[in-house]
Amino acid sequence: MSLESQRFIYEKITQNHAKELESILCDPKVYMYIDDGIAPTFDELVKSFSLREYGPSGDRCEETWVDYIVCDKTSQAAIGRVEATIIEHRAEVAYILGAYYWGKGYGSEALIWLHNFVRDQYSVREFWATVTPGNQASKSLLMKNGYVQVSNDNLPKLTSYDEHDWVFFQTA
Repeated sequence: MSLESQRFIYEKITQNHAKELESILCDPKVYMYIDDGIAPTFDELVKSFSLREYGPSGDRCEETWVDYIVCDKTSQAAIGRVEATIIEHRAEVAYILGAYYWGKGYGSEALIWLHNFVRDQYSVREFWATVTPGNQASKSLLMKNGYVQVSNDNLPKLTSYDEHDWVFFQTA
């Protein structure tokens, strides 16, 4: 499976990417609708990337973590990241792009690449995503890419789900 799409190259996340993405992923605008609106510090970003680099352990050993940095092919600049948490035949997907890159189709391109990658590499049959209420841009991105909003009743185990989140589903 190719680690690129039309405009992007995808690199497996490492803690070394934290410095490159600090200005993007520590920007409070990016967290307007996630993580209670609190952007991580640089040290928290390094710790998060380090955990993602080595994958799940302990009580999450049944999960597979797929975490990639999204880099612009032309400038080679990192613009965000995409991720999937795979449990059995399901993938829970997420994405974070720098605010400058919103509304340009970059999220759709990266999400489509992620879908293809995890479907081909991990035989995923279902995609799930959760969105904090009010995040209309993320809701629109998911629906534009074939997701449907579903009831919060009888959900499978979703690692990022909070009680009031909007939940979206797509078959692979």
